Amino acid sequence: MTLKSQLSIDAAKVFLNTDEFAEEITYTPKNGSPKTIKALVVRNRIDAADQGVGRIASRQAEVYIANDAINGVTSVDKGDDEVSFPETAGGTPITWVVIDLLGMDHLGLFHLLVEK
Repeated sequence: MTLKSQLSIDAAKVFLNTDEFAEEITYTPKNGSPKTIKALVVRNRIDAADQGVGRIASRQAEVYIANDAINGVTSVDKGDDEVSFPETAGGTPITWVVIDLLGMDHLGLFHLLVEK
């Protein structure tokens, strides 16, 4: 077993494990059906909005999901796909829009930037 293959296994069995770090969210692709998947959510990222908009702070979060047809999604449509999860852990889910694909690594994870 290589380190790379072990990291891929750990991504699925540890980071996207709801008994460890992950939680269930709802992912809704553009013109698609909602799907409940496991995700690692990093809440409360606040950045200045686009320079053309002004200096307004927007509420953002980072989400890691599997690049997998069964346990995640296989494509991301920035600006159109949506995810639902609580703004605070244990709260009521709200809708966030996927605004950027920050990365897709060798572990088979999409790293998304979402905004409410």
